[in-house]
Amino acid sequence: MKAVILGGGIAGMTMALLLRKENWQVIINERAASMLNQGHAFLMSADGLSILAEFSKEQTCTLHKQNVNLFSLKRPNGDEEIRIKLDGWHCMKRVELISYLYSFFTNETLKMGRVFSHFLYENNKASAAVFENGEIEYGDLFIGADGSNSKVREALFGKVTFTPVEVNEIVGISKKRAIDDPEKVVFQKYQSKIKGLAFGFIPASCDESVWFMQYDVKLATGHEGQSPEALKEFCYKMLEEFPDEVRAVLDVNDFATSYIWKTRDFNTLPTFHKDNVVLIGDAAHLALPFTSAGTTNALLDAQTLTSTLMTSATLESAFERFYQERSADLTNHLEQGRLLKKTFLEPEKHSERGYILPLVTDKDKNETTDRKPLKITYFTDPICSTCWVIQPVLRKLKLEYGNYLNFEYLMGGLLPSWDNYTRGRIKNATDVAKHWEEVSKEHNTPLDGDIWIDDPLDSSYPPSIAFKAAQLQSNDKAISFLRRMQEMIFIEKKNISKWPEIEKAALTCGLDSALLFKDLKVKGLGLFQEDLDYAKELNITSFPTILFSIDNEIKTTLAGLHPYEKFEEILRQYLPDLSKSTIKITPESMFQLFNNMTESEYAFITNQTVEESQQILSNLFKKGVIKKYDSKNGSFWTYIEPSKRKKSSVW
Repeated sequence: MKAVILGGGIAGMTMALLLRKENWQVIINERAASMLNQGHAFLMSADGLSILAEFSKEQTCTLHKQNVNLFSLKRPNGDEEIRIKLDGWHCMKRVELISYLYSFFTNETLKMGRVFSHFLYENNKASAAVFENGEIEYGDLFIGADGSNSKVREALFGKVTFTPVEVNEIVGISKKRAIDDPEKVVFQKYQSKIKGLAFGFIPASCDESVWFMQYDVKLATGHEGQSPEALKEFCYKMLEEFPDEVRAVLDVNDFATSYIWKTRDFNTLPTFHKDNVVLIGDAAHLALPFTSAGTTNALLDAQTLTSTLMTSATLESAFERFYQERSADLTNHLEQGRLLKKTFLEPEKHSERGYILPLVTDKDKNETTDRKPLKITYFTDPICSTCWVIQPVLRKLKLEYGNYLNFEYLMGGLLPSWDNYTRGRIKNATDVAKHWEEVSKEHNTPLDGDIWIDDPLDSSYPPSIAFKAAQLQSNDKAISFLRRMQEMIFIEKKNISKWPEIEKAALTCGLDSALLFKDLKVKGLGLFQEDLDYAKELNITSFPTILFSIDNEIKTTLAGLHPYEKFEEILRQYLPDLSKSTIKITPESMFQLFNNMTESEYAFITNQTVEESQQILSNLFKKGVIKKYDSKNGSFWTYIEPSKRKKSSVW
C-alpha cells in the first residue's frame, strides 16, 4: 500500500514514520519550498512524547525537551489564584521537533514545493494528487495533514465556517533565564480579573522562555502588527499594569521574530474521511490555543489512524474506527477551548473555583455519587498511628466490597496542642515517639517515631483542616492527599503541620495548592469544626472510629483496630446478599490503582506472605516499574509512570 501524505508538518511526518514502521510506502508532499522555522514552542503531554519515543532508535541525535511540572495562575497584582502540579508535560521548540522529524526523510520521500491543487479520480476514488506545479503523485490512500487552512479538507467537504476571531495571541521567544530549580519549572500565567488580557511564559530551556500575550481584539486598534517596533510598543502598553517579571521577559525578546496568531476554530466535522482520503491534525479539527493540546492531538491522530489501518479489513472501516476513537476527545477539547475563551473574555463573571485548567484532564468527572446501600463514616486523624495501620483494611474493603459501600472521611482532632494534653499514657512528643516504635513492631508496619524527637508537631489541626479544604476541590483527591500526608509523617519523617509539606502533598495529588491555601482560612476551618462537633455529639474520643449506616441510621460502631473478618461480618449482617469481588489484577495494576504501598500492605491486600510479596516487589523494582524508599522500620514502594521510567536509548 502506498500512502500519499499532503502536508509535511508535525502531523504529516509523524504519520509517515508510523506507517513506514509498518512497511508502507509513504510519500510526503509539503507546500513550502524549504523547511520553515516559523513557530516558537509548544507544550506536549506524555502521550505525545511516548509516540515520538518510538522513533528514537532510528536516530542518534537527541530531541531536547524541557519538563514543566507546575502551572501557576496569578493576577497582575501578584495574587496567586491557582497552583497545580503537571504530570508528564514538556515544552519543546517547534523548529527543533520539525528538524528532528525532517532528518528521517530524503528528497525522495519528502518532496518540497508541492502545493496541492486537486485529486484525480477513478471509480469514484482518488487515484492521484495533482499539485500546482503540474506534478502528480499516485497512491492507494491520501492523508490530508495540511493544517487549519486545509485545501484537502475543502476539496472533500467544501469550506468550513470558522468562528469569529475574538482573541489574538502574540508569541515570542525570550532570552530571559527561566529555570532556577529543575524540580519547580513553572508555566506561569498572569491574567486580568477585569478584562480579556493575559501574559504567560514557559521555560523552553535553561536560557529561553516561550511567551505569549492573549488579548481581546476589542482592546486593540488592529495596527499592532505593522512593524516589530509597533508590536513591542503595543505589548508594553497593554502590560503596563503587570508585574516587573513580565517586563523582564519582554526586555530580552526580539520582536522581529514574534508574531500575531489570530485564534479561531470550527465545529467538529461529521466525519474525517471521504472514500480513500482522510484528514488528521488541524486539517481535521481545530481547537483554540487555550487548551495547549494541538500538537499532542496531531500525534495521537497519527498513532490512532495507523493502528486502525493495521487492524481493519478495509480502508472504510479503518477510517470509521479512527473517527469513533478520536472525535469525542477532540470535541471535548474544542468545547473546553471555547469555554476557556468565554472565561477569558468575561473574567469578572468567573471565580478561580470554576476555572478550567488547560493541560489537565479532570479525572474527578469520574467520581461517583451513586447511592450505595451501606455508608461507612470514618473518623480519623492524619497523625493517628492506628489509622495508618488500618490502611490495608480500608483499601481491601474498597476492592472487594466497593460496589456496596460509600465512604465518608471525617476528622477527629487528635492533637489540638500539647497544652495540658493527656490521652492515656501519651503526655508529650517523646511518648508518641516510643508509642510509634511499639506499634511498628507489633503490626510489622513502617512507622518512624524519630519525627517526634527531630521535628515534633505542635498540633494535628493544620493537616486536618487542609484535608477538609481539599474536599471542597475533590473528594477522591482529598483521600489521596490524606494518604500522602500519612506517608510523609509516618515513613518520611516530614512535619505535615507546616504549610510547605502540606503543599507538597497537595500538588502530588493533583490539588490546586493556591486555592487550598485560601480555603484553609475559612471554609476548611468551618468544615473541620463541623466534624469536631459531630464527633463530640457522638462521644467519639478514639481513632479510628467507624460508623456503619443504612438510610442515615447508624447501625454499628467500631472503635480502634479490628480483624478484616470483623468488617466482613458486619457487612453480611446488614447486606446478606452481598458478594465479594475477587481481586484479579496484576502487581503493576495494583500500583497503578494505589500508587504507594508498604510490603505488609501489599501482602495483606493480595493474600500473600510478606516473603512472597517482597519477591514480587523486588522484581517490579528491577524492571523499573516501582521505586523503593527505605525507612528505619520498613520499606515503602512507589509506582513510576511509564513516561518517567529510565530509558537506555538517546531519547
